[in-house]
Amino acid sequence: MGKFLEFLGGAIVIGTLVVLASMLMPSPDVRTLLAVFPWAIATIAGGLVLVAFGGMLDHLVAIRAATERQADIFQQLLERRAPAKKEQGST
Repeated sequence: MGKFLEFLGGAIVIGTLVVLASMLMPSPDVRTLLAVFPWAIATIAGGLVLVAFGGMLDHLVAIRAATERQADIFQQLLERRAPAKKEQGST
């Protein structure tokens, strides 16, 4: 899901830049730029937010996998140590 959001955000940013460039090609004047600038900036910012959110999801998945591995290792350590404690406690 994270990679998809990163791709979608990147496509939105690139698509917005292409549309912006195509609108400015016939007449690159300041009035046209000022007319399209607000929606272009908002759309680009939205695409960048999607890219950042996708990256965050990828990191959260990696953190979860590492946490599960650490929990398994910790459980194995506890299982190895448990019989030794019982032997010491019964004497």
